[in-house]
Amino acid sequence: MKRRKFLQLSGMGALGVSLANFSPKKVFETSNSSEIIVVGAGTFGVWTAYHLNKMGAKVTLLDAYGPGNSRASSGGETRLIQADNDNDIYVKSALRSYQLWKNMEEISNRQIVLSTGRLAMSQNEAHRQRALKRKQQLERQGIANTEVLGQDEIRYRWPQIKSDDIATAMYNDGGASGSTLLARKGIQTVAKEFEKNGGKVMIAKGTPVIKNRKVQGIDIGTKTLKAQHYVFACGPWLPKVFPSLLLPKLKVERRDVLFVGTPAGNNQFTYPNIPEWSVYGSGFYGFPNIGERGFKVAIYPDHNSFDPDTDERLINHYQVKRTHDFVKNRFPALKNQPIIESRVCQVTYSTDGNFIIDQLPASDNTWIVGAGSGHGFKHGPAMGEYAAQRILEKEVSNEYTNLFKLKEEEF
Repeated sequence: MKRRKFLQLSGMGALGVSLANFSPKKVFETSNSSEIIVVGAGTFGVWTAYHLNKMGAKVTLLDAYGPGNSRASSGGETRLIQADNDNDIYVKSALRSYQLWKNMEEISNRQIVLSTGRLAMSQNEAHRQRALKRKQQLERQGIANTEVLGQDEIRYRWPQIKSDDIATAMYNDGGASGSTLLARKGIQTVAKEFEKNGGKVMIAKGTPVIKNRKVQGIDIGTKTLKAQHYVFACGPWLPKVFPSLLLPKLKVERRDVLFVGTPAGNNQFTYPNIPEWSVYGSGFYGFPNIGERGFKVAIYPDHNSFDPDTDERLINHYQVKRTHDFVKNRFPALKNQPIIESRVCQVTYSTDGNFIIDQLPASDNTWIVGAGSGHGFKHGPAMGEYAAQRILEKEVSNEYTNLFKLKEEEF
């Protein structure tokens, strides 16, 4: 990123809204109550709580299983950060989020972001023009490290990838469009910094108490927590919390992730020797071996619905075979290597693939922040900042408000 562009972004709030003269709205405080309760400690929830707290609000962050837990969509080991999106709003959000993740590294003195690079490959030569167009778009936003590669260059740089059938690729060498986030570590780090700043984290299952269509409190079983404002950022649990409203508007789907063992004495598949990768149309993407967990291979799409509380997180034999077949073709040195670890995650889709950051209808003290739609993690810092500004009635752009509003459409 160019220095001038970075400095411009450093002085801006979420999605380009200035925070220089920020003065949070004073919320009336009652005894033994928080001004704001945020339910859900995934990337949207933890960053919303963090920003609200930094902006002067008194905040409690509530999660049934704790920040970075293995049931959460934000609970995996790694997530990609990139700015590959047709909508410039998401490109700006990725830039802002990358800056905030890097700032969190400095604040916490913990490494969260790895400059793995990102290699998006295609077997279709027609995608070269698409990649060149994307390169121009990213350059307009200050991202200047995009390369469009041919087969020979791919083979030269990464001989461990079988590229005989690859026509072209787009490569970003780190930065806001080519890095990897240590997801679980990142979420837990933000939660700890939130607590250091005076925020409160509670591990408890919370159910909204609704009277006359308005949230009156959060029932945690032993008592009801009261606040002036409530934020529900609970990802795949949102349709369960507000079934009549959100069950028709959100889909929760399964995502299987497998980790393939690397050959003894071979570090070709270990960070930093291979980037995060994808092959257009293959149904696979993945990450290098990071922290000696194995070479990560993710399978998509999987349209099976998923319950984050009760469904088993086991990989079936069909997905194991699919992974072995793909890997032995695309990464020949990994042929016959075992699956050494696996995870089952879930993705929460909105009807149009956009995030939802909006008030609960007929409940002006309650907000919904969610619907990551498969690309939410990387945008968590900027979306949390934007949500905090909305909740505290700061001025924001109408184009963002319209994009993230709760739509009428249903699945």
